[in-house]
Amino acid sequence: MGEKPWIGDRVAGGWHTAESPPVAVSGSPPPVPDGYSEKSGIAVIHDVNEASHTSNRGTAAPRGKTKTVTVSATATLLRREIKGIACLCLCVGLWMAGIPDMFARFLGRTVRDQMVSVPDQTLRLTKDGTFQISVFEDLHFAEDSNKDVHTNKVMDYVLDKEKPQLVVINGDLISGEATKASNSSKYLDQVVSPLVNGGYLWASTYGNHDSELNLDPRKDIYDKEKLYKNSLTQSLVSDSAAGVTNYYLPVFSHGGSEGDTPVLLLWFFDSKGGHEPTNRVSKRASIQRGDWVDESVVNWFTQTKSDLKDKYGKVIPSLAFYHIPADAMRAYQDDGVDSHKSPGLNGETVVQQGSGASPYTGQDVPFMQALLNTSGLMATFSGHDHDNDWCFKWDGKTVAQDLSGNGINMCYGRHTGYGGYGNAARGGRQILLNKDSIADEVETWIRLEDGTISAHVTLNSTYGQDQYAPVTRQVTARMAGGSVSLQHSSSLLYMMYLWVAILVLRQWKGH
Repeated sequence: MGEKPWIGDRVAGGWHTAESPPVAVSGSPPPVPDGYSEKSGIAVIHDVNEASHTSNRGTAAPRGKTKTVTVSATATLLRREIKGIACLCLCVGLWMAGIPDMFARFLGRTVRDQMVSVPDQTLRLTKDGTFQISVFEDLHFAEDSNKDVHTNKVMDYVLDKEKPQLVVINGDLISGEATKASNSSKYLDQVVSPLVNGGYLWASTYGNHDSELNLDPRKDIYDKEKLYKNSLTQSLVSDSAAGVTNYYLPVFSHGGSEGDTPVLLLWFFDSKGGHEPTNRVSKRASIQRGDWVDESVVNWFTQTKSDLKDKYGKVIPSLAFYHIPADAMRAYQDDGVDSHKSPGLNGETVVQQGSGASPYTGQDVPFMQALLNTSGLMATFSGHDHDNDWCFKWDGKTVAQDLSGNGINMCYGRHTGYGGYGNAARGGRQILLNKDSIADEVETWIRLEDGTISAHVTLNSTYGQDQYAPVTRQVTARMAGGSVSLQHSSSLLYMMYLWVAILVLRQWKGH
């Protein structure tokens, strides 16, 4: 027992190591001595006299005295080390993939937020002379935490595919009726987390669900939005009936700066709606807000566009964004949406401005008139009606409240959020402009959560006459039951990684 441990020994018929029991000495079956164990590396070794290894009759040699030694299983240890390293790498990969998002959901912002640089806040065309906008409509955060996760994934996916220069969040960021006074302000962080993570600039309008008893659109959303350097959202009209998000943004040429003449103007309007918040005012009854663009905003719009024309000495092409559609869209739908000339979903009745808080009496006529009087306004974009996403050209054939169109294009976006009603596939409208045709046409399409493109059209002088293929309705990718998206199932992927890691650990332990 005082002898040094050994790795193996030469016996009759070959080498013996801890990987196998001692080899039989004259072709007989290998004896398995008591106490042999592959896991422990302990074997009972027989000290056999060299002279008596074999006999002429082929019988096993007589055994001599025995001794028990510890076998250092080098090969086994090496395999264990390799498996351990592989398991460690797998676990590190799992941690990197899953843990940041786990903390993100807990904290409302992701760990990667601090790793993305904040872009220059000046909007410019790209080097190739294009400018793309991704529009997210009706996110409806706060209704369900699982739905909120899937909404963020839709946004992430669309942004990864399109890589726009600007993101517009066009109303109903949060379902205010689902919030509490104690938590209403926390949801904005979740809403914008994909934009912060990706380093995207964004601009918002607010919708009817963004103002409710426990959700103040100015204090709980706007004031918090302005803490982000990526946010370009502003509030330029101070009238108490104006709402919050009324402003404009200039877009410059690729090498342009704030002192130059813009190549494009983007107008944003607050169509309001919902209820006056009471979470900071005690003993106040619920009061409905008017759900149309207020006349104070119309007056500001009229004066500001006149000032800009005087300042730059010319009409600048423009687009407009507001959440609740104007009555002209209701009038067009009543006349019949042509699926070949206005492709897109047409799944519900238009609920226009002024029809929510009270019976419609033409509350949005001043706003529609101001839009028609805006030279260079190429298209407007709204949401609100989750099951519609078509565009139409408001020409003389459509009359809304005695107003005849002049060729302005009016479009819906696409329901983006998993919150809110509707089972149509989620996505976001894309808007693409080119410096060579920026005053004449707008290219637009819907990017869906499954990667496909829907209703790709060009808003130009012949839109409304051009023929397109009708859109086929696609249902949301979320599985029945409402909690898992088939397109974005990273949680399932993390579970699979963990399962593989457990199997590797069990295999490692077993050897």
